[in-house]
Amino acid sequence: MTPGIIKLIAGPGMVLSYLIAAAVLIFTVLSYMDLGARYKGIGNAYVYVYASLGEFAAGLIGIFIMTEIALSLALVAVGFGQNIDKFFIHGYAQQVQSEFTASFLPEYVSQNINMLAIALIMVCCCINCAGIKQVAIVNIITVSYSILSLVMYCIISLIYGSPKTFAESTDPLSGKGGVFPYGAASVVTGAAVTVVSYGGFETVVSLSAEAKDSKRDVPLAIGFSFGIATLIYITVTLAITYLVPWYSLDEGTGIPGSLEAHSLTIPKHIIIGAILLSSASLVLCTLTTLARGLLVLAEDGLIFSCLSYVSECTQVPVAATITASAITILFTVAFSYEILIHLVSGGALLTFAAVCYTLIIISYTKPADVVDESTGLIRSEVVGSVVSEEDLSPEGVGGTSPGYVEHQDWKVVGWMSAFWKILAVGTVLYYWPTGWSFWHVRLPLMMILGFINLLILCYIRYNYIIQPQREPGFVCPGIPFVPAIGITLNLALFSALDFAAHLMTIVYVAVGFVIYFGYGYFHSKITLDKQKAQDSSLKFDSNSEIEEIECSNK
Repeated sequence: MTPGIIKLIAGPGMVLSYLIAAAVLIFTVLSYMDLGARYKGIGNAYVYVYASLGEFAAGLIGIFIMTEIALSLALVAVGFGQNIDKFFIHGYAQQVQSEFTASFLPEYVSQNINMLAIALIMVCCCINCAGIKQVAIVNIITVSYSILSLVMYCIISLIYGSPKTFAESTDPLSGKGGVFPYGAASVVTGAAVTVVSYGGFETVVSLSAEAKDSKRDVPLAIGFSFGIATLIYITVTLAITYLVPWYSLDEGTGIPGSLEAHSLTIPKHIIIGAILLSSASLVLCTLTTLARGLLVLAEDGLIFSCLSYVSECTQVPVAATITASAITILFTVAFSYEILIHLVSGGALLTFAAVCYTLIIISYTKPADVVDESTGLIRSEVVGSVVSEEDLSPEGVGGTSPGYVEHQDWKVVGWMSAFWKILAVGTVLYYWPTGWSFWHVRLPLMMILGFINLLILCYIRYNYIIQPQREPGFVCPGIPFVPAIGITLNLALFSALDFAAHLMTIVYVAVGFVIYFGYGYFHSKITLDKQKAQDSSLKFDSNSEIEEIECSNK
């Protein structure tokens, strides 16, 4: 993915893109660290949004996450196919499949079809359906081999590369060159596209059930993985642009191709092996994550219940796995590699913004049973011995140890809704209306709206009380300001994506509305439980009336 973004979007300035993305996401990471410590056993954006905003918002976020994962899988699978086709069979697969499909498919679809990518997805689907063990060991071996290969690549770049290659390369066809060949603004677009590369902390919180001490281990794992990932991305980007000119990179096979340009055959094949192994392992494991996500949505009744079928022999969600594979294959056919790069981050940015928003709401919400047990989601913690009973009473408010506050939940939700609306208007002003002068009209209006939002956050901070936790772990500093900054920056990066990403997001929302109001609203567990409660209440009332009639007759 990195070579493609370097060539198509940011050039050598991609290094700065990763730094900007890391600086933006640090606020989101702090929110994930807080929520990961707050919720025991399991956690992810879907659970957090469900806990704070309800099933409709959670359903939309669930669709965002699932689509983002499927697009990422398609991107990795296409890169896998391109590497095999270029370095092992010398373009023969692309030639054959183009000639074969050109007779009965449109030219655009025919050009996008990558049979090797589709074959990889189908093989991983079969393996997942059959059930596999010792995946963790395979992952450790693959990751270790990949890291050692990248270290080797960086050393080779230092030996064979040149500072002039990084700073002075000019594309002979377009005439663009320098560190920022597409302009400084392209660096921000590159940062927006690379956000999906930092999705590892979502995986960490999803696996928090495996932690012995989730309050300590989950925040540490999130912070450590984020720091290591940032270091690796920046180092590898520097190595690529130091070794070969940015314009000579191939979108899908950039790293091995850069070694081939220096006739380094053995290192090239070592890197190819690392890419193929890591790509296959990533598709295999991420396909499992996607299938499990669809399973959770199906079990909660937000998507079709047939996807909740689990094999009794292997305990694998077969229907969800096959559906996940079919969606991923559809994306590999529908979109080219260049378009996939732009599409893959839109859902991630909106999900991160939703998580930051969720932290603010949960922080000011009384930690009662915010999620019904029947949904299978994690309940909020119940306060124990850390806070005394006197402090928990409403009368304790105003003392040195304020306790839970009743009836402030929806007030905070209302103020944060206003924050979102004002922020959305400010984002629109950045691009439209174009007839208004940016410097003299739109920018001053954006600054006024930003100041109003700052006043809203100050009002929340100094008029409402953050609810206490039992044995709190990591607590995000500066609530609500830090999560609100995360919301603002994530939306700012989202606005920097191109029109295709924005259009795809509209499609996400439209699909979410159709699925929820067409199916989920009537079949969700919460709705079914309410119907059962009403039926039992009506049955109780009717029995009481019958008893009264019998007593009166007697």
